[in-house]
Amino acid sequence: MNAPLKLVAIAVTLSGAACAVAGGESPAPAATPAPAAPAAAAEAAPEGQRLYARHCLPCHQADGGGVPNMQPPIVDGTWVKGDPQALALFVLTGGFDSANRKDSDAHNPMPPFAQLSDQDLAGILTYIRAKFGGGGSAVTAGQVAAARATIK
Repeated sequence: MNAPLKLVAIAVTLSGAACAVAGGESPAPAATPAPAAPAAAAEAAPEGQRLYARHCLPCHQADGGGVPNMQPPIVDGTWVKGDPQALALFVLTGGFDSANRKDSDAHNPMPPFAQLSDQDLAGILTYIRAKFGGGGSAVTAGQVAAARATIK
């Protein structure tokens, strides 16, 4: 790997490390920092979109395309388009131990997001289903709570 590409790979890896600390403040991706949004626009953003930006964007990116060979895309993903309660369980548990999944070329496991409230997680999942899942139905806090109740 040539030096500039290696530096980009290191920067992306470091920005992706935020994914391993679920619930913490995630920095903007190092490879392509987003321009600062006006305060009024940030306040007008739906809560799910703001929460996605805080917890998910460094790994799955603004376009849902992920980071090649590191974090998987979520655009048109089976989990995103599928059953809302199954999606909630997937995110709550960190992708069902995604470190051991063999069907992905992504090398960074998703952390569990069980520390998020049912309402916050429902907002994130509603946002990603609408934006990246072809307009999927909203996810309710009740569906998230039902998924959470199945975790032993």
